[in-house]
Amino acid sequence: MSRTVFRWLAGGVGVLLAAIPLLAHHNISGKFDPARTRTLNGVVTRLDWANPHVHILMDVVEGNAVTNWAVELESTIDLERSGWNLNTLKPGDAVTVQGMLARDGSPQIWGNSVVLTASNRRVLEVSAAAKAALLPVANLPARATPRWADGKPRL
Repeated sequence: MSRTVFRWLAGGVGVLLAAIPLLAHHNISGKFDPARTRTLNGVVTRLDWANPHVHILMDVVEGNAVTNWAVELESTIDLERSGWNLNTLKPGDAVTVQGMLARDGSPQIWGNSVVLTASNRRVLEVSAAAKAALLPVANLPARATPRWADGKPRL
């Protein structure tokens, strides 16, 4: 009896632990605003090649000040599928980045496009279909609220 209970308990814990990473995924439009885009020109200071998202840290000169921006990209697996690797960008590379600004006003941007300034070579481009998936759905057709037999709405 105790072995059976232990097995069921261990199996339940295993299922819960396997499901936790699925709960951690989020849509990027929760952190970045698709309506606010910007182009940055700067120099790469560091490439943080780690999951869940790769980050390019870059210095951008704005007037007389230098601001360190964090450019968030896809996961390492998605970037490798696109032809990226650890040596695609190196500290000191001048880049032009286009993307969506952070909603909280911090110097963060979701990189839709990354271009090496010296060679004008595009090293990352997000497809139009992927960009369209980030935009809010407008004017969905209204449907009647489902109701119980007594007329109260089903929730």
